[in-house]
Amino acid sequence: MQPAVSLLWLRRDLRLADQAALLAACANGTVVPVYVLDDEGAAHRRLGAASRWWLHHSLQALDRALQARGSRLILRRGRSEDVLAQLAVECGARQVHGLHHYEPWWRNAERAVAKRLELHLHHGNFLAPPGSVLNGSGQPYRIYTPFWRALSQRLPPSDPMPAPSRIPAPASWPQSERLEDWALLPTRPDWAGGLREEWSPGEAGATARLEAFASRAARYAERRNLPTVEGTSRLSPHFAFGELSPATVWHAIAGQGGTVETFLGELGWRDYAQNVILQLPAYGSENDPPQAIYARWRCGAPCFVRQVPA
Repeated sequence: MQPAVSLLWLRRDLRLADQAALLAACANGTVVPVYVLDDEGAAHRRLGAASRWWLHHSLQALDRALQARGSRLILRRGRSEDVLAQLAVECGARQVHGLHHYEPWWRNAERAVAKRLELHLHHGNFLAPPGSVLNGSGQPYRIYTPFWRALSQRLPPSDPMPAPSRIPAPASWPQSERLEDWALLPTRPDWAGGLREEWSPGEAGATARLEAFASRAARYAERRNLPTVEGTSRLSPHFAFGELSPATVWHAIAGQGGTVETFLGELGWRDYAQNVILQLPAYGSENDPPQAIYARWRCGAPCFVRQVPA
Protein backbone atom coordinates (compact mmCIF):
# COMPACT_ATOMS: atom_id res chain seq x y z
CA MET A 1 0.00 0.00 0.00
CA GLN A 2 1.35 3.40 -1.01
CA PRO A 3 1.83 5.91 1.84
CA ALA A 4 -0.55 8.87 1.91
CA VAL A 5 0.70 12.02 0.22
CA SER A 6 0.04 15.51 1.58
CA LEU A 7 0.71 18.89 0.03
CA LEU A 8 2.34 21.43 2.36
CA TRP A 9 1.00 24.82 1.26
CA LEU A 10 3.60 27.42 2.20
CA ARG A 11 2.81 31.12 2.14
CA ARG A 12 4.05 33.70 4.65
CA ASP A 13 5.41 30.89 6.86
CA LEU A 14 8.70 30.05 5.14
CA ARG A 15 10.31 28.03 7.92
CA LEU A 16 10.72 24.45 9.11
CA ALA A 17 10.99 25.00 12.88
CA ASP A 18 7.79 25.49 14.89
CA GLN A 19 5.84 24.72 11.72
CA ALA A 20 2.70 22.87 12.79
CA ALA A 21 1.51 22.29 9.22
CA LEU A 22 4.76 20.56 8.30
CA LEU A 23 4.63 18.30 11.35
CA ALA A 24 1.00 17.36 10.65
CA ALA A 25 1.82 16.58 7.01
CA CYS A 26 4.80 14.43 8.07
CA ALA A 27 2.58 12.50 10.48
CA ASN A 28 0.16 11.79 7.63
CA GLY A 29 2.75 10.23 5.28
CA THR A 30 4.93 11.69 2.54
CA VAL A 31 5.08 15.44 1.98
CA VAL A 32 5.26 17.64 -1.12
CA PRO A 33 6.12 21.22 -0.02
CA VAL A 34 4.82 23.81 -2.48
CA TYR A 35 4.92 27.58 -2.83
CA VAL A 36 2.45 29.17 -5.23
CA LEU A 37 3.18 32.62 -6.65
CA ASP A 38 -0.41 33.78 -6.99
CA ASP A 39 -0.47 37.10 -8.85
CA GLU A 40 -4.03 36.83 -10.08
CA GLY A 41 -6.27 34.53 -8.03
CA ALA A 42 -8.14 34.86 -4.76
CA ALA A 43 -4.83 35.45 -2.99
CA HIS A 44 -3.83 38.25 -5.38
CA ARG A 45 -1.80 40.80 -3.48
CA ARG A 46 1.09 41.75 -5.72
CA LEU A 47 4.31 42.23 -3.81
CA GLY A 48 6.48 45.31 -4.09
CA ALA A 49 9.95 45.08 -5.58
CA ALA A 50 11.83 44.84 -2.27
CA SER A 51 9.46 42.14 -1.03
CA ARG A 52 9.96 40.19 -4.24
CA TRP A 53 13.74 40.40 -3.75
CA TRP A 54 13.30 39.05 -0.22
CA LEU A 55 10.94 36.31 -1.38
CA HIS A 56 13.47 35.05 -3.95
CA HIS A 57 16.18 34.61 -1.35
CA SER A 58 13.83 33.24 1.31
CA LEU A 59 12.52 30.56 -1.07
CA GLN A 60 16.07 29.75 -2.09
CA ALA A 61 17.08 29.31 1.55
CA LEU A 62 14.00 27.22 2.30
CA ASP A 63 14.73 24.88 -0.60
CA ARG A 64 18.27 24.33 0.69
CA ALA A 65 16.92 23.53 4.16
CA LEU A 66 14.39 21.10 2.71
CA GLN A 67 17.02 19.35 0.59
CA ALA A 68 19.18 18.88 3.69
CA ARG A 69 16.26 16.87 5.11
CA GLY A 70 15.63 14.74 2.05
CA SER A 71 12.92 16.92 0.56
CA ARG A 72 12.63 19.86 -1.85
CA LEU A 73 10.42 22.84 -2.65
CA ILE A 74 8.02 22.75 -5.59
CA LEU A 75 7.38 26.12 -7.20
CA ARG A 76 4.30 26.86 -9.28
CA ARG A 77 2.72 30.06 -10.51
CA GLY A 78 -1.01 30.64 -10.90
CA ARG A 79 -4.21 30.68 -8.91
CA SER A 80 -3.64 28.89 -5.61
CA GLU A 81 -6.76 26.75 -5.89
CA ASP A 82 -5.97 25.70 -9.48
CA VAL A 83 -2.31 24.96 -8.81
CA LEU A 84 -2.94 22.93 -5.66
CA ALA A 85 -5.75 20.97 -7.29
CA GLN A 86 -3.53 20.11 -10.24
CA LEU A 87 -0.63 19.13 -7.98
CA ALA A 88 -2.94 16.92 -5.93
CA VAL A 89 -3.83 15.02 -9.10
CA GLU A 90 -0.18 14.73 -10.15
CA CYS A 91 0.96 13.51 -6.72
CA GLY A 92 -2.09 11.52 -5.67
CA ALA A 93 -2.35 13.81 -2.65
CA ARG A 94 -5.41 13.53 -0.45
CA GLN A 95 -4.80 16.42 1.91
CA VAL A 96 -3.38 19.93 1.95
CA HIS A 97 -1.81 21.23 5.16
CA GLY A 98 -1.03 24.87 5.85
CA LEU A 99 -0.97 27.52 8.55
CA HIS A 100 -3.91 29.84 9.11
CA HIS A 101 -3.60 33.27 7.48
CA TYR A 102 -6.12 35.98 8.31
CA GLU A 103 -5.71 38.72 5.73
CA PRO A 104 -8.86 38.87 3.56
CA TRP A 105 -7.07 37.82 0.38
CA TRP A 106 -5.60 34.73 2.07
CA ARG A 107 -8.95 33.81 3.60
CA ASN A 108 -10.46 34.08 0.13
CA ALA A 109 -7.78 31.72 -1.16
CA GLU A 110 -8.39 29.27 1.69
CA ARG A 111 -12.10 29.16 0.92
CA ALA A 112 -11.37 28.57 -2.77
CA VAL A 113 -8.93 25.74 -2.00
CA ALA A 114 -11.29 24.12 0.54
CA LYS A 115 -14.00 23.87 -2.14
CA ARG A 116 -11.76 21.55 -4.17
CA LEU A 117 -9.45 19.81 -1.70
CA GLU A 118 -9.33 18.50 1.87
CA LEU A 119 -7.70 21.48 3.54
CA HIS A 120 -6.27 21.30 7.08
CA LEU A 121 -5.19 24.61 8.60
CA HIS A 122 -3.08 24.87 11.75
CA HIS A 123 -2.20 27.69 14.14
CA GLY A 124 1.31 28.99 14.59
CA ASN A 125 1.77 32.51 13.20
CA PHE A 126 0.63 34.36 16.35
CA LEU A 127 0.94 34.16 20.12
CA ALA A 128 -2.74 33.19 20.29
CA PRO A 129 -5.11 32.36 17.43
CA PRO A 130 -6.74 35.59 16.19
CA GLY A 131 -10.33 35.77 17.33
CA SER A 132 -9.68 33.71 20.46
CA VAL A 133 -8.96 36.57 22.89
CA LEU A 134 -12.38 37.94 23.84
CA ASN A 135 -13.78 40.34 26.41
CA GLY A 136 -16.23 39.48 29.17
CA SER A 137 -19.14 39.73 26.71
CA GLY A 138 -17.52 37.25 24.36
CA GLN A 139 -16.66 39.97 21.85
CA PRO A 140 -13.28 40.86 20.30
CA TYR A 141 -11.33 43.76 21.76
CA ARG A 142 -10.99 46.97 19.78
CA ILE A 143 -8.57 48.66 22.18
CA TYR A 144 -5.03 47.42 22.63
CA THR A 145 -4.52 47.78 26.39
CA PRO A 146 -7.36 45.50 27.54
CA PHE A 147 -6.52 43.13 24.67
CA TRP A 148 -2.92 42.87 25.84
CA ARG A 149 -4.02 42.40 29.43
CA ALA A 150 -6.25 39.49 28.40
CA LEU A 151 -3.66 37.98 26.05
CA SER A 152 -1.01 38.14 28.79
CA GLN A 153 -3.11 35.78 30.89
CA ARG A 154 -2.58 33.12 28.22
CA LEU A 155 1.18 33.53 27.97
CA PRO A 156 3.83 32.27 27.65
CA PRO A 157 3.04 30.43 24.41
CA SER A 158 3.84 26.74 24.08
CA ASP A 159 7.47 25.82 23.57
CA PRO A 160 8.41 25.99 19.89
CA MET A 161 8.59 22.67 18.07
CA PRO A 162 11.93 21.73 16.44
CA ALA A 163 12.19 21.13 12.71
CA PRO A 164 12.05 17.46 11.73
CA SER A 165 15.44 15.92 10.95
CA ARG A 166 13.97 14.12 7.91
CA ILE A 167 10.92 14.90 5.83
CA PRO A 168 9.35 11.86 4.13
CA ALA A 169 9.54 12.33 0.38
CA PRO A 170 7.32 10.89 -2.37
CA ALA A 171 8.62 8.18 -4.68
CA SER A 172 8.69 10.71 -7.53
CA TRP A 173 8.51 14.48 -7.57
CA PRO A 174 6.21 16.64 -9.69
CA GLN A 175 7.79 19.19 -11.96
CA SER A 176 8.76 22.53 -10.46
CA GLU A 177 9.22 25.90 -12.09
CA ARG A 178 12.62 27.55 -11.81
CA LEU A 179 12.90 30.32 -9.25
CA GLU A 180 15.10 32.31 -11.65
CA ASP A 181 12.30 32.34 -14.23
CA TRP A 182 10.03 34.22 -11.86
CA ALA A 183 12.23 37.32 -12.29
CA LEU A 184 11.80 38.45 -8.71
CA LEU A 185 15.24 40.10 -8.58
CA PRO A 186 16.03 43.57 -9.96
CA THR A 187 18.34 43.64 -12.98
CA ARG A 188 18.45 46.99 -14.79
CA PRO A 189 19.30 48.68 -12.58
CA ASP A 190 20.27 46.29 -9.80
CA TRP A 191 19.38 48.49 -6.84
CA ALA A 192 19.53 45.69 -4.24
CA GLY A 193 23.18 46.02 -3.22
CA GLY A 194 22.28 47.63 0.09
CA LEU A 195 19.79 44.86 0.86
CA ARG A 196 22.37 42.18 0.15
CA GLU A 197 24.89 43.85 2.44
CA GLU A 198 22.47 44.32 5.32
CA TRP A 199 20.03 41.39 5.27
CA SER A 200 20.08 37.59 5.09
CA PRO A 201 16.59 36.36 4.15
CA GLY A 202 15.59 32.88 5.26
CA GLU A 203 15.21 30.94 8.48
CA ALA A 204 18.94 30.77 9.23
CA GLY A 205 19.31 34.52 8.76
CA ALA A 206 16.28 35.11 10.97
CA THR A 207 17.73 32.90 13.71
CA ALA A 208 21.04 34.75 13.58
CA ARG A 209 19.23 38.09 13.82
CA LEU A 210 17.23 36.84 16.81
CA GLU A 211 20.37 35.67 18.60
CA ALA A 212 22.02 39.05 18.03
CA PHE A 213 18.99 40.89 19.39
CA ALA A 214 18.66 38.61 22.42
CA SER A 215 22.09 39.71 23.59
CA ARG A 216 20.90 43.35 23.85
CA ALA A 217 17.16 42.94 24.39
CA ALA A 218 17.43 43.93 28.07
CA ARG A 219 18.00 47.55 26.98
CA TYR A 220 15.30 47.61 24.33
CA ALA A 221 13.05 50.27 25.88
CA GLU A 222 15.75 52.93 26.24
CA ARG A 223 17.62 52.18 22.99
CA ARG A 224 14.89 51.56 20.42
CA ASN A 225 14.34 55.28 19.73
CA LEU A 226 18.02 56.26 19.50
CA PRO A 227 19.16 56.71 15.89
CA THR A 228 22.83 56.38 16.84
CA VAL A 229 22.58 52.77 18.08
CA GLU A 230 21.06 49.54 16.84
CA GLY A 231 18.32 49.35 19.41
CA THR A 232 15.47 47.67 17.56
CA SER A 233 15.13 43.94 16.95
CA ARG A 234 15.26 44.19 13.13
CA LEU A 235 13.05 41.12 13.00
CA SER A 236 10.17 42.69 11.08
CA PRO A 237 10.95 41.35 7.57
CA HIS A 238 11.63 37.89 9.00
CA PHE A 239 8.24 38.01 10.71
CA ALA A 240 6.61 39.24 7.51
CA PHE A 241 7.72 36.12 5.64
CA GLY A 242 7.20 33.76 8.57
CA GLU A 243 10.85 32.79 8.88
CA LEU A 244 10.45 32.81 12.67
CA SER A 245 7.42 31.98 14.78
CA PRO A 246 6.38 34.41 17.53
CA ALA A 247 6.65 31.59 20.05
CA THR A 248 10.32 31.10 19.09
CA VAL A 249 10.99 34.81 19.55
CA TRP A 250 9.09 34.98 22.83
CA HIS A 251 11.02 32.15 24.44
CA ALA A 252 14.36 33.54 23.22
CA ILE A 253 13.68 37.00 24.66
CA ALA A 254 11.44 36.62 27.70
CA GLY A 255 14.20 35.62 30.11
CA GLN A 256 16.69 38.34 29.19
CA GLY A 257 15.65 40.73 31.97
CA GLY A 258 15.80 44.52 31.84
CA THR A 259 13.10 46.07 29.69
CA VAL A 260 12.22 43.03 27.58
CA GLU A 261 8.57 43.42 28.63
CA THR A 262 8.41 46.44 26.33
CA PHE A 263 9.47 44.29 23.40
CA LEU A 264 7.09 41.51 24.35
CA GLY A 265 4.34 44.12 24.28
CA GLU A 266 5.31 44.83 20.67
CA LEU A 267 4.68 41.17 19.88
CA GLY A 268 1.29 41.74 21.49
CA TRP A 269 0.67 44.66 19.12
CA ARG A 270 1.33 42.27 16.22
CA ASP A 271 -1.40 39.95 17.52
CA TYR A 272 -3.72 42.89 18.15
CA ALA A 273 -3.32 44.22 14.61
CA GLN A 274 -4.19 40.84 13.16
CA ASN A 275 -7.28 40.66 15.36
CA VAL A 276 -8.38 44.05 14.01
CA ILE A 277 -7.93 42.79 10.44
CA LEU A 278 -9.97 39.70 11.27
CA GLN A 279 -12.81 41.83 12.66
CA LEU A 280 -12.63 44.49 9.95
CA PRO A 281 -11.34 42.94 6.70
CA ALA A 282 -11.63 46.26 4.85
CA TYR A 283 -9.78 48.18 7.58
CA GLY A 284 -6.90 49.01 5.26
CA SER A 285 -9.14 50.73 2.72
CA GLU A 286 -12.32 51.87 4.46
CA ASN A 287 -13.20 54.03 7.45
CA ASP A 288 -14.24 52.59 10.77
CA PRO A 289 -16.79 53.35 12.00
CA PRO A 290 -18.70 53.76 8.73
CA GLN A 291 -20.08 57.16 9.77
CA ALA A 292 -16.56 58.66 9.74
CA ILE A 293 -16.24 61.37 7.12
CA TYR A 294 -13.41 63.23 5.42
CA ALA A 295 -12.51 66.76 6.41
CA ARG A 296 -9.72 69.01 5.18
CA TRP A 297 -7.46 71.37 7.01
CA ARG A 298 -6.91 74.80 5.52
CA CYS A 299 -3.61 73.55 4.07
CA GLY A 300 -5.56 71.04 2.01
CA ALA A 301 -4.16 67.91 3.65
CA PRO A 302 -6.87 65.26 4.16
CA CYS A 303 -7.65 63.85 7.58
CA PHE A 304 -10.34 61.72 9.22
CA VAL A 305 -12.90 63.12 11.65
CA ARG A 306 -15.83 61.42 13.27
CA GLN A 307 -19.29 62.58 12.35
CA VAL A 308 -21.24 63.55 15.44
CA PRO A 309 -24.88 62.39 15.32
CA ALA A 310 -27.37 65.23 15.20
